[in-house]
Amino acid sequence: MVSSVYWQENYLKRIAKYREKDVLATAQIFLRFRNDDLLRDDQFAFSF
Repeated sequence: MVSSVYWQENYLKRIAKYREKDVLATAQIFLRFRNDDLLRDDQFAFSF
């Protein structure tokens, strides 16, 4: 999916938004494994 969006559509903002959400999900999983509080909406910001 990402490769077609890049090579065919050249839509980099869409890819960046997708990757930011992926990083947030990974951080939330890491925090959950450590039994820490999850990030609240006011603790992060997306750039797009």
